[in-house]
Amino acid sequence: MRDIHTHIFIRISFSDSRITLRTTCNGAMMSSNTTTCVSTEEEERMFEYETQHLGFTPKAFCNGVYNAALEYIQKAIQEMETYLSEEYSTVMTPTQIKEACEVILSTMVSKLDKNFDIIETYLTKNVLTIPDNVLLPEDKAQAGETYSAEQEDVLDTEIQDLKDKILALKYANSKLKQEMNLIDIVQARFDQAQKQLQRLDDINSDSGVSDMKDCLMFTSQKVLELVSKVKAMQVKDKSSTMETDPRDRHTHKSSTMETDKRD
Repeated sequence: MRDIHTHIFIRISFSDSRITLRTTCNGAMMSSNTTTCVSTEEEERMFEYETQHLGFTPKAFCNGVYNAALEYIQKAIQEMETYLSEEYSTVMTPTQIKEACEVILSTMVSKLDKNFDIIETYLTKNVLTIPDNVLLPEDKAQAGETYSAEQEDVLDTEIQDLKDKILALKYANSKLKQEMNLIDIVQARFDQAQKQLQRLDDINSDSGVSDMKDCLMFTSQKVLELVSKVKAMQVKDKSSTMETDPRDRHTHKSSTMETDKRD
């Protein structure tokens, strides 16, 4: 019945056997005697008027009292264990003392859970509650006002419209966050490229190159000139080869004929 999602007490006086005295189920509360989980939002709806008046939910108050009592029990058992270890170390071993204190702690916590469930039920139903016929001072201004079914329908429509607008704004904010993340990635890449360009400028400056653009244009022009010269040389070589080939064939034919005559 108690929401202990922000206070999960663990026994710290016995390091060898730690036990969890209160657990939670997915952010909701769960009593030691029941498996029913009640969400915090549902609890706030159940005790909305009480929370408006008290400034806290009745169960939050009960949780504080329970946690204080549990803390006192833990400290008392811890002090008892220390006292027994110092005064009766010759009668009982440290293991026996620790096991005995664990049994006492478990018994006291079980009794506390059982009795506090009764106290909590009584407080939430009879003390920390506002009867249905009681109106808080800040709400008395609306005591004489009544609303028709049509007016309530209009209010419900306006509330739904506001909820839709809130959802649309949340979606827009999500898209904007994605765009901002993308912009950050692009900016990081741009900064990296700018650093690389700056590094190249520094290298050019150290090498005595004043203008990188002019240097690249001059170098590309020289390369094109060299390519043109190489092509011209290749064409010249081909033409000279074609001119020398007929003479070579004629000389070879004459030498062959002279050899035949000798034979």
